[in-house]
Amino acid sequence: MHRPSTLSSRPSALPPGRAGSSAQSAALRLLEKRQEWEAIAALDEATEEIVKSLEQLAAQGNVMADGGRAVASVMNNWPNVLRVISLFAKDSSGSAAVETKEETAGDGELPRLVRIDANSLAQGN
Repeated sequence: MHRPSTLSSRPSALPPGRAGSSAQSAALRLLEKRQEWEAIAALDEATEEIVKSLEQLAAQGNVMADGGRAVASVMNNWPNVLRVISLFAKDSSGSAAVETKEETAGDGELPRLVRIDANSLAQGN
């Protein structure tokens, strides 16, 4: 015996208008997810740029730190340089020729800081 199919007489699980809106809803959701993914990709690119900028800043900071160490080394050597200058600046009587007070500079000239007797230098040759 052959039974007739009941499938063709059964109504659809979703009404005809509802099936179209479901597809439309899925398309909207897909569009929202795609926009969300594009926003995340843009954030990822911005993050990479920020990381590169910070790495460049770190490298520049290291260069500045090295320069600071060099300046500190030079500054630490100044007392020794001034001591050597004062040893050579002594005149024949043994008094130091380094001036203790600054002379007033006129017309934008720098004050004279060290006085060396040229005659004693000429006699030393």
